[in-house]
Amino acid sequence: MDWLNTLKNQQKNKNDKLEAVGYIRDILEYGDISKNNAKKFIDILAVQATLQDDDIKELILDAILEGSKNPNLEKSIDLNPIIHRLTDFNDECLSYILSLLGNSENVKYRQIIESYKGNSRLKEDVEEALSELDYRIKHNK
Repeated sequence: MDWLNTLKNQQKNKNDKLEAVGYIRDILEYGDISKNNAKKFIDILAVQATLQDDDIKELILDAILEGSKNPNLEKSIDLNPIIHRLTDFNDECLSYILSLLGNSENVKYRQIIESYKGNSRLKEDVEEALSELDYRIKHNK
């Protein structure tokens, strides 16, 4: 949990926070961690993604995306902190968020994904997210 505390600490510098996120990502992706603990880490990261600078946000979102590859975990992530602050994210971050929404298998996210169709820089991300969402909904009933 020291790495999470580093991330939460407003006094820590950018490099310390980037290192902390990298370490957390490695634990989530390669570590021997239970799904329950992984979900706790990811839910904390989702909140932290709304509180950090853009480059740290992007790395956090990458950690969430890569660390939640288990389908049961992808469906259980609490994306509400991120969804409620979508306007705080740049296009690079939104690309990750669209992937997370598409992987969620949650039909209520369709409207959010579709709302980015007008952003030419996110066109492919929107199409991929909608395709993934549709596939997961269709094949996991």
